[in-house]
Amino acid sequence: MSSKLLLVEPSATMRYVLENYAQSMGYSVVAIEDYKQAEVALQAQFQSYGSDFAGVLLGWPVVGNAESDSLVNTLEKSDFSDLPVVVMSTDMRADTRAWVAGRDHTAVLSWKDYQALDDKLQLLLHAPDDEQSNAPAKFDNSDIHVLIVDDSASIRFALRDLFELQGYRVSVASGHAEAMASARQVQFDIAILDYYLQDGTGDVLCRDLIAEQATGNLVCAVLTGTYSDHIIKRSLRAGAVECMFKNESSELLLARVDALSRFVRQRKQLANERLRLDNMVDTLAGATLLINRDDVISYVSQEASLVLGFESRDAVLGQNASVVLDILHVRAQEEGHHNAQWRDATQGLVNVAYQKVQMEQDSDIVLNFKLMADAAVQAVATTGSAKVMSIIEQVQLPESSQAFVSTLIDYSIKPNTENDLVSLLVVDVFIALDHGEAKPADKRPEAIFAISDALQNVYKRENHVAKLGANRFGFLLRHTAEPQAYLLTRKIMQICNGITLPEPNMQISSTGCLYSVSNNKQRSAAQIIDMTLKGLDVVNSRGHDQALLLDLRRMLPVYAAAK
Repeated sequence: MSSKLLLVEPSATMRYVLENYAQSMGYSVVAIEDYKQAEVALQAQFQSYGSDFAGVLLGWPVVGNAESDSLVNTLEKSDFSDLPVVVMSTDMRADTRAWVAGRDHTAVLSWKDYQALDDKLQLLLHAPDDEQSNAPAKFDNSDIHVLIVDDSASIRFALRDLFELQGYRVSVASGHAEAMASARQVQFDIAILDYYLQDGTGDVLCRDLIAEQATGNLVCAVLTGTYSDHIIKRSLRAGAVECMFKNESSELLLARVDALSRFVRQRKQLANERLRLDNMVDTLAGATLLINRDDVISYVSQEASLVLGFESRDAVLGQNASVVLDILHVRAQEEGHHNAQWRDATQGLVNVAYQKVQMEQDSDIVLNFKLMADAAVQAVATTGSAKVMSIIEQVQLPESSQAFVSTLIDYSIKPNTENDLVSLLVVDVFIALDHGEAKPADKRPEAIFAISDALQNVYKRENHVAKLGANRFGFLLRHTAEPQAYLLTRKIMQICNGITLPEPNMQISSTGCLYSVSNNKQRSAAQIIDMTLKGLDVVNSRGHDQALLLDLRRMLPVYAAAK
């Protein structure tokens, strides 16, 4: 006899879709549109033999009401606490996730992923009760890495197990010194800090984490066993965004961390959107300055900062426009094309051709500019060691990469030929020991030599492969069509991951970023390298074994999905 499911969903369309899909998998379905009727059906199921439900498909209410709240409360009672429930949600709100997290034998599924229902039901209906602690995570929170700091081993490992069950990546530390050392090596998203530590207090640790550049993006929450006002005030003043209490329920603690995770994801999304917007501006507008009504540079494109010789756009952003140009003269001019002498980062004069666009009368102006022809020719002609070293210093590469950078410069100034395109691929290599957390390869000095030798032999062209950092390698790929560059990227990274290391329990993973040199001749070699390295930072923030095709703005998995 097939398992019988109770389906409750007010929407006729969603109810019809899920009922038919569940029936196609061999389940018997009782579909109800009303939460009150569903509660009655639950209470009445034991009145006749064989009428009990094997599980519930609960369409989570978009807006809660008394009837839906009553059904949810009933499912929490002891008579029904063992009944498997799959929550179908449209928006994955915090209250939905908190309820699922706090109830055993429960899973959540987005409506758009309803075809994964069978997998959820199989796990819930056939998992032994004594394996609850080993059940798979209910949510995919693997994009969030949490650091838990507590001097009590039982507390920090209990919290680790709780968060790992919700799909988070979790690391632990026992005190201030260990936490700082871990945060400098691993990019965490959230830090949960016990207030009283053997080697300090949580507010001091919070302040130190936020103050250091390498760890300053951490979102910190302080965990305390007391509601004392002075502890809460000191923690918030130190930069913590949340205070948590050890005697709170697991459901409330998870809801707080879930809220922090949404903040982290939104911040990452904004950062990625800013990068995407900057790339679009750089691609479409090139070297661009935006000067506001107060004569302050309110936007500078990456290309503009490089053309003027600044280490980064932050060096000129927010400065008065007079550090670069004669702003009174520019404002007096009409819209259109002009020539002038501006000042670069060294306060030397450079000849530029620029276009002025007035956003509004007596308001913001946009200046799109480039080096004038004679200056541009001189810059291209200067491809000797001085220019190579200048680029190496700008993008912070090792001096050993001089031949590689010189080759890239040659490719960036030569005209394209029909059958000879060039792309820059940069790869980061990571090592995990016994399937543990992957760390940059340079953390295992006995392995980096083997990796370096192997990758130097992957691509045989002279000066086309170079070590660009502790665990970073660059490849200049020559190809005849764009798809060939994508295949070369995947092949090189697969070869990298398959390198034999001195210790058999070492596992290699990698990330990569591919950027066309041939299709971006309007950029200098320094700009091409800088864009590729920034793209690689984006990949590293999302996980391993994938490459960003920067020209296409999409990720390429190293291992193609199985068909």
